[in-house]
Amino acid sequence: MNPRITSLPIIGSRFGRNHVIRKTMNLALLMVLFTLFTESIHSQGTRLLRQPSITDTHVTFTYGGDIWIADLDGSNAERITSTAAVEGNPLLSPDGRWIAFNSNRSGNQAVYIVSSGGGTPRRLTWHPAPATVRGWSPDGKKILYSTTRDNAPSSFARLWTVSAEGGPSAMLTKQWASDGSFSPDGSQVIIDRVQRWDVEWRNYRGGQNTPLIILNLEDQGEKLIPNESTIDIQPLWLGDRVYFLSDRDNTSNIWSYTPATEELQQVTHLTGSDIKWLDGYGNMLAYERDGYLHTLDLSSGETRQLNITITADFPWAETGWTDVKKYARAVSLSPTGKRILMEARGEIFTVPAENGDARNMTRSSGAADHAPVWSPKGDEVAWFSDAGGEGYNLLIASQDGLSDPRKISIGESKMAWEPAWSPDGKMIAFADDKVRVRIVDIDKGTIRTIDTAGVNTERGDMGLTWSHDSQWLAYTKTGTNNFRQIKAWSAKSDTRHALTDPFADSFSPAWDRDGKHLYFLASTNLALGSGWANTSAITSDPDYTVYVINLRKDDPSPFKPQSDEETVKEEKKPEPETKKQAKGKQPEKNAADSAGAKSKDPVAVTIDLADIGRRTITLPLPRGNYRMLVSGPAGTLFTGESKEGTPGYVIRKFTLEKREAKDFVSGANQASVSADGNKMLARIGNDWKIMNTSAASGSDGKTVKIDLKMLLNRSEEWKQIFEEAWRYERYYFYDPGMHGRDWNAVYEKYAPLIPFVKHRADLTYILDQMNGELSVGHSFVGGGDYPEVEKSSAGLLGADLMPENNRWKISRIYTTESWNPELSGPLDRPGLKVEEGYYLVGINGKELTAADDPWQYLDGTLNVQTTLHINKNPEFEGSWKEVVKPVGSESGLRQRAWVEDNRRLVDSLSGGRLAYVWVPNTSTPGFVSFNRYFFAQQDKLGAVIDERFNGGGLLDDYMVDLMNRRIRAALTNEVPGGRPFRLPAGILGPKVLLINEMSGSGGDFFPWVFRQQKTGPLIGTRTWGGLVKSSVHYAMVDGGTLTAPDNAVFDPVAKKWIAENEGVAPDIEVRQDAVSLSRGIDPQLERAVREALKLLEQEGVTEITPPPYPSPAKK
Repeated sequence: MNPRITSLPIIGSRFGRNHVIRKTMNLALLMVLFTLFTESIHSQGTRLLRQPSITDTHVTFTYGGDIWIADLDGSNAERITSTAAVEGNPLLSPDGRWIAFNSNRSGNQAVYIVSSGGGTPRRLTWHPAPATVRGWSPDGKKILYSTTRDNAPSSFARLWTVSAEGGPSAMLTKQWASDGSFSPDGSQVIIDRVQRWDVEWRNYRGGQNTPLIILNLEDQGEKLIPNESTIDIQPLWLGDRVYFLSDRDNTSNIWSYTPATEELQQVTHLTGSDIKWLDGYGNMLAYERDGYLHTLDLSSGETRQLNITITADFPWAETGWTDVKKYARAVSLSPTGKRILMEARGEIFTVPAENGDARNMTRSSGAADHAPVWSPKGDEVAWFSDAGGEGYNLLIASQDGLSDPRKISIGESKMAWEPAWSPDGKMIAFADDKVRVRIVDIDKGTIRTIDTAGVNTERGDMGLTWSHDSQWLAYTKTGTNNFRQIKAWSAKSDTRHALTDPFADSFSPAWDRDGKHLYFLASTNLALGSGWANTSAITSDPDYTVYVINLRKDDPSPFKPQSDEETVKEEKKPEPETKKQAKGKQPEKNAADSAGAKSKDPVAVTIDLADIGRRTITLPLPRGNYRMLVSGPAGTLFTGESKEGTPGYVIRKFTLEKREAKDFVSGANQASVSADGNKMLARIGNDWKIMNTSAASGSDGKTVKIDLKMLLNRSEEWKQIFEEAWRYERYYFYDPGMHGRDWNAVYEKYAPLIPFVKHRADLTYILDQMNGELSVGHSFVGGGDYPEVEKSSAGLLGADLMPENNRWKISRIYTTESWNPELSGPLDRPGLKVEEGYYLVGINGKELTAADDPWQYLDGTLNVQTTLHINKNPEFEGSWKEVVKPVGSESGLRQRAWVEDNRRLVDSLSGGRLAYVWVPNTSTPGFVSFNRYFFAQQDKLGAVIDERFNGGGLLDDYMVDLMNRRIRAALTNEVPGGRPFRLPAGILGPKVLLINEMSGSGGDFFPWVFRQQKTGPLIGTRTWGGLVKSSVHYAMVDGGTLTAPDNAVFDPVAKKWIAENEGVAPDIEVRQDAVSLSRGIDPQLERAVREALKLLEQEGVTEITPPPYPSPAKK
């Protein structure tokens, strides 16, 4: 049915007035009404009100991270909670007396309950896994919530209940469920099965869009509501109907489904903005849209917008002095090392090396100031700023911060990385958002492009560095072979030249101050590492060598052979008298000669390009995992090497004169040298230290006192973050057409919400919705400056507990499976008298019964010696004590148990013929897991490869290539009875691949390439559907991050995008039904075994036996 939209004095519809305008109205009257309508919009109260829940008299909702309640007409709004925490999902009990909600005030998201009249909330759940309130039981005695607790191998949710009076929780069903609502009689529940990775992805059509399920709690029978990969969420059971939100018409509207008749009906027909939340009571629905709360009378179809005005104190939004030291990230030393230029929380500071105070040069919460650099003369500093809100410009100001900065436009560039000020002070080079190398002429205020990177991943990593005479700019550029080369641009001739061989991967150029040498790092064994997006790149472990180029052809090698020889002294002959007299009358040196002798002007750099490769020399240093080079005084080089077991870099000092390197400082995260070459600034741990480059060691370097404070206006900062986030997506999104979205219209839609932000959570919500408008995978928002809350200290025992005989029985202890030394289970320790089947009857001297929540007793025990009272019998009396240290997470233990249980099951079902290999992701852990299980089982005849819950990473080529191997040859084995040695290594028989909706990103590509390479059939359910690479290009000023997906994967043969917003469908679809799950059965895994055995039977087994021995000697 179409709801009739009306306009009321207090509860007005944003669009209502246009519906009551009669066609006979003249234009003048129309304009008057439009003006009144516009004014009414501004008087419709506070926006960003979220998550309404209603009774027949009241509405509760969230705003500013707190829980509120008001009369159902919008009046008398009162705050129920007031904490630094993020509190949400408030749901009124059926009798309206209580509000259940979730909060992270205790460090982890838990379920709380509070009187709807106010008071002190009471915590109901204690397990450290996040718990999200979803509803009440019809009788109001229990609260329904979703949680990922006890689930393996990764985070998916199930529904649990907890008594409103407190006590232990109970799992409602083993079927997955991220959301749910009880039927009126409590015998059934409507569930949304999958917890989506990106809840704000508009028009998403991938595998995580599964049908809503009506589940019978008695027999676990299921009825699926018809769904064609649309987003069906927020199920709500009212009376004989189920209401839910669905974007079946490309906008999220309210729909209903009647289980008795299987009738599906659209309730609202709004366009444009989605409905974001749904609740109901009796014959009334409540929903959130465009930051307003609305009610819908199901009898009349009338909608009302609630006019709620919030006037309150919001401590988390107040302006105040804030310590921003932890945000310091970009630094630049003054020319002599007396002060440090720092960027911190979008402000530019100069900090004294020893004496004096820090100076804030920008003092603006409403602007982001980035990438500061000190002029070589020391009189000025430069940085890039978005002051004014229209994008970034280059600002140059006096170093004392007392003058207004000069602004220079950076033209089409939107952001700057690696700014480098030429030593003569005339130019600034930087790499921009499109990875163009740009040169600013400071005097003229002009800008030009001198080169463009080979790939967009080089952004911020091109190593821009000027020669000390300002005539050359060296940088790194990736070639068409995916190897990096050192390039040099000549300022004099405006030409570019390659200085290194394309057969080596070269980076980190550094000019020697002697004007004769250029250093760089290079490797000739990058190999598969050049395919950085592939899993095979993980196999690459290149070591790098330090090289030096003799720039001038006539200069001798710095490493010409040395030989110790005796010196023959010549006898001194007496000088003639005339010569003595002449010697006493030397001509006077002119002033120019004297000045030249004392001049500090840099040596002019000449690069003789012909045969430059023959003048490229290896430094006498061992190959290593070098990551950076920094030049010091003339003839001095600092190398930064990453070493296993050592945090940061080990920096060593090398001199051409002594031809050796010695340790200078260890644990440095970054390092730079002053313009005069005499001082080094390094970040070591959380400290910044300044060291003399002439010293033998930096161990006596002085720690710089960093005291950075700013007057932070959070409202201005939140506005700046929103503006920048909008520009960020526009500039860095891979599709210039923004997937067909009018990005200016998106701005106009969300910008009016920003003045209502009162907590960082509000801003995150807006940014997430805005990014979701791009309808793309990997569009995530995270981090930011949230108010501090208590840290969780809940401990876990690595065990399953079940209520039995009014006690808690230890039904399973999770072990390390003996060959997983990286895991540790608190109850899996030699000498501990704890076994499965024993009872946990007390904790730290307190008796524990099945009416108690054991995780409440374990609160505060994380990594703390804790006494457990154990008994073979369900009694406290006669129990003994065992001391353990609870852990913060059991996920590793439970994950390994899940894998090993599956491996044993496959082995059992296949009669020992099939291997089981789980691929958790396509990054390093997945690579390690695959190698470990694949080759350890290469004596099997085939394999079930399981990539369910594959969280992604790289794009696989390594694993699928190995799985496509077939028998090639064999070697005889001379051991009596020994089996011939097969070639190549690996499982050479048939394979099948298990997939599900929790496989995505690299987990989408893995089954796609498995199918493309005809490796075997796919079994399970459709994957997530996100194959546009996720990239965080830089952080927002408060440390928050956004992704702007920037590399999409496509099939160059079929000319199609791969899996994006679709996922990879199985060849054989198998659901995880509730009945099977309740019985501990994995129908997908069992089907995979059957299919693999079928293939094994079809292909047969090749018997590996040697042929008859030859007898050439008889001939």
